[in-house]
Amino acid sequence: MKRLLNYRNLLILFIIANTLFIVAGCIKHPLQQTPTGEYTTSNFWTNQNDVIAGVLGIYNILYTEDWIGHDLYAYDDASDDISVDGDHPDFISIGEFNIDPTLQLVYITWPFAYEQISRANNAILYIPQVPVMDSSIRARSMGEAYFLRAYAYFILSEIYGDVPMITEKNLASADYNVAKSPQDSIRALVESDLLQAANLLPETYDAADAGRVPKGAAWGMLCKLYLFEDKFQQAITYGSMVVNDPNYALATHFSDNFTLGMQETNTEILFAVWNKNQEIANVPASAISTYFTPRAWQGWGFHHPTQNFADEFEPGDSARKSATLIQVGDSIPNNTNLTQIAGTDASQMFTGEAGYSTGRLLPSMTTTGYCIKKYTAFMPSGDGGIDYDLKQPLLRSSDVYLMVAEAKIRLNGPGSGDAELNSVRTRAGLLPVSNAGMPQVIHERRVELGGENIRWQDLLRWDKDKIVDLDTIVSKPKTASPLPPYYGDTVIPARTFTRPKDYFMPIPQEIIDESKGVITQNSNY
Repeated sequence: MKRLLNYRNLLILFIIANTLFIVAGCIKHPLQQTPTGEYTTSNFWTNQNDVIAGVLGIYNILYTEDWIGHDLYAYDDASDDISVDGDHPDFISIGEFNIDPTLQLVYITWPFAYEQISRANNAILYIPQVPVMDSSIRARSMGEAYFLRAYAYFILSEIYGDVPMITEKNLASADYNVAKSPQDSIRALVESDLLQAANLLPETYDAADAGRVPKGAAWGMLCKLYLFEDKFQQAITYGSMVVNDPNYALATHFSDNFTLGMQETNTEILFAVWNKNQEIANVPASAISTYFTPRAWQGWGFHHPTQNFADEFEPGDSARKSATLIQVGDSIPNNTNLTQIAGTDASQMFTGEAGYSTGRLLPSMTTTGYCIKKYTAFMPSGDGGIDYDLKQPLLRSSDVYLMVAEAKIRLNGPGSGDAELNSVRTRAGLLPVSNAGMPQVIHERRVELGGENIRWQDLLRWDKDKIVDLDTIVSKPKTASPLPPYYGDTVIPARTFTRPKDYFMPIPQEIIDESKGVITQNSNY
């Protein structure tokens, strides 16, 4: 059953939605916005078509490169899996824990998250006031708005901790400049929104509405929320709803989640951004593909896996490793973008080939000798262009399976999560394990979900619960491939993690200034 926004069927509605909302990329002062566009609350939210367009406008913010489309993944550069590259010094500062409230990335995450929340608040306030519409579409639309608001608040609370809580009540009273609410209060709102979404959303969709969030996405996010709160029984309850529902079964092959033509009918993808080659009416091409594809292959190559991450794969885990990592000497189907081999590329697979051209990944074209493959594909025409039809999964059933396994182990002890853990391992072609404990869960989440912006938040919550020691993890330098010309060189030296400061980002200084002190800085900054 499809779970990705059907671009052809919904393009017209995206165009309508884009005229309704302020384009998020233009927002410089989110607390001081002047409404623009052709629609206002007096002439919108009047009928069912308005509701459908308005809800699609919430989804549309997911495409933005400064939000879900890319910048959010820069926070995972602090983990041991990824080394940041590129020309953004703020990305490097975050990866090295040299963080201050004036960094561009620390700021830019904030307005885009609140833009998604603002759009959801509009829907939540006005959809019930639409006088005549199909009751099932009204319920579904409310469920989508609750889910998308919860998703944004969950991310905000994990990055910044305490943040302002702005809901439809603030919209009704035009009261937006509010103080931070405790993280527990934000999580309570997320819980309430997800429970309402789970109650309102359908379990599946037909082809005309493919890609909208289903009930299983709300169940999966509830599982994640409860796991972050150490509420293990609740995590098991809602995660098991996904595990036991055939509508959300694991894909036959791990690579199906990241392969053109296999994603659209993939039951494992609970929530995703459906990127598309065309850029029409501000619906952008795939930012995730641009930033993760190697520079030699027409991308920008910002995030490079470390040798430590590559070493984490078991010898028999070739299916997942080959679908996750691009290594020196690899090529991708339909990649005809040729790069000339230089003398600096004289690693063992290119020795004696200086002056020749190849479409394979060259050693000089990546910082560590690796790239994430999950977001890279090329046009079937063979013209060398990146195929932006490749989708961006944000929540997969396998993530939920492993969260259920973890919750069971932490509640009932080793071995209690074997069934869920082994479902994921068996799909990868690996032998099952028995009496598995947290080390096995930590390993399995790392190799199953690598490059999907999950590792760092996993490490943070495990460190808080004293399951891992981040001091030990970040004190190991990030290193490159042992192949020449890398020779296992250190890419990022040993770092120092400071508790509790580095559990959260600082509140952006620009936001504090705009609020005139109503919003205060996080402690330790």
